[in-house]
Amino acid sequence: MFVEKTQEELAKLNSQELQAYFIEKYNAEKSELKERLAELEKNQANEELSQRVKELEKKNIATLEKAIEEQGRVIKGLRDGRISGAQAQGIEGAIKQAFELHKEDFSKTKSGRHEFKMVLKAAGDMTIGGNVSGGTFPQAQRLEGINNIAERTPKTYDLIPKLVTDKNTIEWVYETAQDGTIDGTAEGAAKDQIDNDFVVTSVALVKRAAYMKVSTEMLDDASFMEGWLRNKLLVRLFLDVDNQCLNGNGAAPNLNGVLNQATAFAAGTFATSIDNANLVDVLAVAINQIKIANQSVENLAIILHPSDVTALKVTKLSATDKRYIDRLVMVGSTLMLDGVPIIENTNLTVDNFLVGDFSKATIVQKSGIEIEIGLDGNDFTKNMRTILAEWRGQLFIQNNDTTAFVKGVISTSKTALETP
Repeated sequence: MFVEKTQEELAKLNSQELQAYFIEKYNAEKSELKERLAELEKNQANEELSQRVKELEKKNIATLEKAIEEQGRVIKGLRDGRISGAQAQGIEGAIKQAFELHKEDFSKTKSGRHEFKMVLKAAGDMTIGGNVSGGTFPQAQRLEGINNIAERTPKTYDLIPKLVTDKNTIEWVYETAQDGTIDGTAEGAAKDQIDNDFVVTSVALVKRAAYMKVSTEMLDDASFMEGWLRNKLLVRLFLDVDNQCLNGNGAAPNLNGVLNQATAFAAGTFATSIDNANLVDVLAVAINQIKIANQSVENLAIILHPSDVTALKVTKLSATDKRYIDRLVMVGSTLMLDGVPIIENTNLTVDNFLVGDFSKATIVQKSGIEIEIGLDGNDFTKNMRTILAEWRGQLFIQNNDTTAFVKGVISTSKTALETP
């Protein structure tokens, strides 16, 4: 005996089990229809019924025969795979529902004249385009989350030490001059006097902030959306801070970036003295420039755009010597030149370089990025929420440490080194 399954039970079946279930279901319905057909034919044989009832019985018999034929088509489609269990679930109730709707009408035809009409869709080839409307069928499988736009990797922020403050301004004292000389002291002579000059300077913290406005419906209907928006806002603001740490021009509310404070490349004694000058030569002279400024070179790093790093990797010793530069060494995933790591940064413009001791710079900040969700303006009446991200801080290099950083344009620097 066939037993109907609930929607919950059907949801647990795979496609083959669904097909087997619907085939069994249709065979059971087909048997039921045949029994009804036999009963109608028996009633048709009753000579006491009027001619009109007999005609109606014939129509009912034809309708049932069409129903059985329709069932047969669906069963065959299930067996040969042209109709899936999922498709059958969408159409299987049509015939049964039609008979249930007119159950009383069929009963009345047994005892007297009663007219009614039952319409069944004519059988034909089934297609998603021709037989499905009002939505997507079968339902698409939605992958979790959102495919994000590729973002650059922050590089500068992580290189620089951090200082947390609860103040709005940072001050420091730097030495500006050393007066007097020491020549030694003869017996009975006055000793040499020297002195130093100092200046107090300061920087003010600036604010970097951004917000998004989102409807409450969007936040309620997409359970993951609030977390995704928070994360996206945090990432985009953090990338802005990272960019400012490198490229900020120092005009509030911009940060005073490292490039804005670094010392310009100077060829010095190497001007027009290097044959076939290349990027390695430029970087070597830049490192020497830091050394002769009495700055430490123990913690240097080189910042280049990835395209310039690639150009450096494929650089040959000369136009005639096709060997690669052997001073470049790969340690793990880091390329190094004479022991100095080269960091790829898409935030640095192509054909530019920066060499420096990033421990000599400082990022001062109130805290990390803070995110809040609240109401702003007419948000309440418009069912909106404002998601706000904010960062307050500044970057500074103390005055006597700016010579620990050298910046320049690669092509111009090579020209300055190249022999005439």
